[in-house]
Amino acid sequence: MGWTPTEPTAPTPTARTVELDTPFRGLAALIGADEVAGFLQQTLGRTVHRARLSPGAAQALFGWPQLNAALAEHRLAAPRLRLERAGADVTQGVFKSRRTRRGAVMQDLDAAALMDRLRQGATLIIDAVNEISPPLQQLCSGLAAEFTASSQANLYACWGQTQGFDVHWDDHDVFVVQLEGRKAWALYGATVAVPTRRGPAPTAGPPTCEPERIVLEPGDVLYLPRGHWHAAVGLGGPTLHLTIGLTRKNGSDLLHWLADDLLADAHGRADLPFEAGDVVLGARIAAVLAGLAARDPQELARRYRRHLEAAAPQRPALAFPYIGDETPLGPTTRISLGQGPARLARHGEDLVLSWRGVEFTLAPVLEGPLRRLLAGETLRGDAFAGAACDADVQAFLRDMVRRGAFVARGEGG
Repeated sequence: MGWTPTEPTAPTPTARTVELDTPFRGLAALIGADEVAGFLQQTLGRTVHRARLSPGAAQALFGWPQLNAALAEHRLAAPRLRLERAGADVTQGVFKSRRTRRGAVMQDLDAAALMDRLRQGATLIIDAVNEISPPLQQLCSGLAAEFTASSQANLYACWGQTQGFDVHWDDHDVFVVQLEGRKAWALYGATVAVPTRRGPAPTAGPPTCEPERIVLEPGDVLYLPRGHWHAAVGLGGPTLHLTIGLTRKNGSDLLHWLADDLLADAHGRADLPFEAGDVVLGARIAAVLAGLAARDPQELARRYRRHLEAAAPQRPALAFPYIGDETPLGPTTRISLGQGPARLARHGEDLVLSWRGVEFTLAPVLEGPLRRLLAGETLRGDAFAGAACDADVQAFLRDMVRRGAFVARGEGG
């Protein structure tokens, strides 16, 4: 299903500009810190939202120079790199195969064939560009930690009035960031509440009403909840945008985890007595459900969150030559937080730091420097001085560095 772009008849609503005085670490970087509370309460998963990054912030995430460098320096093969035109995959023919001396088959991008397809109206798509852009990786990692979800950024580049995908919906929330050029979007709304790909596929098409049409300029941010039908078309000239996906967990995911967790209980492991008839079988099922109902929901929530954090993929943040050995960390050693979900909470008199599903009970006097780390600051080693005895602080810091929770770098490193 295609459509022809037209300029909006009414002026595009002015979105509030997000001023970036901190690194790209999560939702606040995309919509503004003062908008987060209202967004979470009224917008998330419900309706479209618009914001605008400050000048230069969009290009700091990704731009034409980074794209050129990525294609020259990284081996981006299909399907991670692909071409779409009018809803069809037209990637075939832009890679040349060659066999190495060891017999492996390598795929080399044919620059001439690539540019020919782009001139014919194809859209260039690269998945997971956050893995080759430190600011994007930081943003996606921050979003994933903030929502206990998975997050990935995909890149779309097109020239002229071209359309990559037909009108469609995504099974995850999306933040669109317009980097370069202008692009027209048609927003149709949803026909099924919070649809998923794993369950029964929705049979209804997009709403039949006239879509809302908007134009995104460089720096514009557009949030689309999952299930929201949409399409995008270039308006002439080169255009580049990101879609930052946020795949969150739902009740079905929780029940799948609970099914495995039940194996720790004898009632969960016991065979179901189908041979005894429905009355006896029903009584056994009632016992299993009663056991689940008796569990503390807050404790289940904590354990499920820790399970997800521990299972989340992590890209290493290393500081070679330091490998977390017994060498003391000096007062000028710079310490920062590694990637991965980290949280700090008070449990009674205890201070509990959780990182990637592992919890550490610490002295409350460490709270100050730890909160600064979690806020994105880089601290000197002497920022921890006086929080506890030197031996305890050194042991704690070295353990965190060994785990990858903290990154230690020498002065100027």
